[in-house]
Amino acid sequence: MAAGAVAMTAIAALLAPSAHAAAPGDAAATAAAATAVPESSEVEKVRAVRAIEVGEATEDWLVLTDKNFVFRVYDRIDPAKYPLTKAEAYRVYRIVVNTPDAPDATAFIRTGIHGFVDRDHIEYARRQEEARLARDARQKAAAFAEIPADTAMLEGNDQNFVYQVWRRSTGPKVKDGAATAWGGDATAWKTFIDTTIYQLHLQDQRDAIEKARQESEAHARELAAQLAKKNAAAVLGIVAPEGWLVFTDDNFIRQLLNLPELAQPRHAEITTAADAALRSGEPATWKAFIDTGIFDADKRDAAREKAAREEADRQLAREIKAKAEAGRLRPRLVAAAAAALAGTPADVTKFLAETQYTVLEQSLMTTTPGFRGRYVRTDGGDAFTATGTPGTVADAPLGAATWKVVPGLADANCYSLESAGHVGSYLRQNGFRVQLVASDGSDQFKRDATWCPRPGPAGSDVSLESKALPGRFLRHYETRMYAAGDSGENAWDSPRLYADDTTWKVTEPDPKITTPITSRWLNDDALRGRIGDPVSAEVYDNGVRFRDYQRGRLYWKEGTDVRMLSGAITQVFDALGRYTVGGIPATLKIDQTVCPDGVGQYVHYNDERQLSIYWSPRTGAHWVLGAIRDTWARRGWELSDLGYPTSDEYDIPGGRRSDFRGGYITWNATTLEVQTWIVRTIPPGTP
Repeated sequence: MAAGAVAMTAIAALLAPSAHAAAPGDAAATAAAATAVPESSEVEKVRAVRAIEVGEATEDWLVLTDKNFVFRVYDRIDPAKYPLTKAEAYRVYRIVVNTPDAPDATAFIRTGIHGFVDRDHIEYARRQEEARLARDARQKAAAFAEIPADTAMLEGNDQNFVYQVWRRSTGPKVKDGAATAWGGDATAWKTFIDTTIYQLHLQDQRDAIEKARQESEAHARELAAQLAKKNAAAVLGIVAPEGWLVFTDDNFIRQLLNLPELAQPRHAEITTAADAALRSGEPATWKAFIDTGIFDADKRDAAREKAAREEADRQLAREIKAKAEAGRLRPRLVAAAAAALAGTPADVTKFLAETQYTVLEQSLMTTTPGFRGRYVRTDGGDAFTATGTPGTVADAPLGAATWKVVPGLADANCYSLESAGHVGSYLRQNGFRVQLVASDGSDQFKRDATWCPRPGPAGSDVSLESKALPGRFLRHYETRMYAAGDSGENAWDSPRLYADDTTWKVTEPDPKITTPITSRWLNDDALRGRIGDPVSAEVYDNGVRFRDYQRGRLYWKEGTDVRMLSGAITQVFDALGRYTVGGIPATLKIDQTVCPDGVGQYVHYNDERQLSIYWSPRTGAHWVLGAIRDTWARRGWELSDLGYPTSDEYDIPGGRRSDFRGGYITWNATTLEVQTWIVRTIPPGTP
């Protein structure tokens, strides 16, 4: 029988697709009650109140429900010192107002508030330093413009400072510039303070000197010298007293050196430059220091201080990265730290203030050969490993398999795995079984829910040792999760595959369902080496799933095995209808395979299909079918005197024909006779 549409219909009954065995244990048992967080205790409320520094936890605090306690935190906390904690309290309160059964309020009291307080302490120190720098900038700007600045002027915001400059300045250009800047935005105010006020005041001074020159050159020189001393003193944020302006240059420098400001390390460059100028004994050197040298030294001080701050931030980011690398459970944090360290100082600052707290969610995937692609998953109660069941949506999420990796509840050097979907619930061991259970705040729970990372015994990735049961590690056994050893004491303590079963690959959060395609790619090392990494997402198309890789494509349809194709054979396979050829279901028997000549490649459909696709560099890819294929096969396939096919099968009067390098084969639709025609000599085995 040939490969025409009629023939395809005739052999439809012969097709028998192979079964795809579903992995057991994908339907994890759930126990909603396990994630019901019990209300916080009085001790936990006392700790929370002390953390936010609002006095002792009196009875009026302790009698509150957790929801109302969180609102009171929001209401009483100091927003200047604890803005992040206040904002989080409000966010949590809104959640529990809309969803009364939500555990967020209790989780916030039990653990969350302490993490946000710690963040606020760090950010408060950073804000204090920023406030000091802003105050210094305003002090210096005011002094340069010869404006005595009071506390209200220095402690307010930039816009207020600009307004006060406008009110108090006697320089017309500074006054006009302040009026313009005041009507602008935050960038305009800061630019005015950092640069514009200096430029405008120098213009006002030049105008004053030019006016003095109209009286006499001597008067102009005297005024210029006095203004230079004023400007030099302003570098230190000081409005120079009138008496300083008549000092000789060397005595003026001595006066500066006696100031307490120059005893501060942050003015080290100015101190060094002033001392060097005095030691020179040269009047020209004294004048140069006052005119320009002190400004250059101040820039060096500022640059050094800025570099020191940035290096301190970078060092902290490096330490966070190193700890995350050693812990092996936070690769997203490692990547975020690396990206920040490769970027600008602003990137590092953002990482320290924000990003490091937003990349803590991960997933855990099995590494045992043959079982790769299963994820730790549970919505409550017993934890399992699961792949999920592929449906008609490509890249569907697995769900309930994302874990927030937080500092260990019982040991900050270890970790706890909090459910991303159930706030306040953690993976804990309970009688060796691993379950997702809501924290009750007890010391025993904290130990049971703390896991200490160790290098994976399989040679890579990570293993997690139970804090409560030293020597026992998080293990998957028959899809269930245990704190297990390798003693053989219990079934889950079997030494067989123990190293693999206790080794976990930490992956991105929100993993997708592991389809048969992904499962084969993960578990077939030879195939993975042959086709490389994925280059696109998996596609679902009319019952067929496929995914492209660097050097090939994998196909799968329900009831079939995953098969690999590549190059031009893929295009022919798609053109034939993939797993439905001519309207008749069809399955692939093998992956695309190299021909015996080592040059061409081929793929066979199941024997009932009587269809093959062959390819060589010289002839391209073509399909052969039915009786024509059988005749060619009996002659020796591509090693025969016919060689590779040069055409797909096509209609001829009274039948069908396929062309080959050495000739052609015809099939008579009436007599069913097959004839072979040799028209040129092709040495056997010639590509």
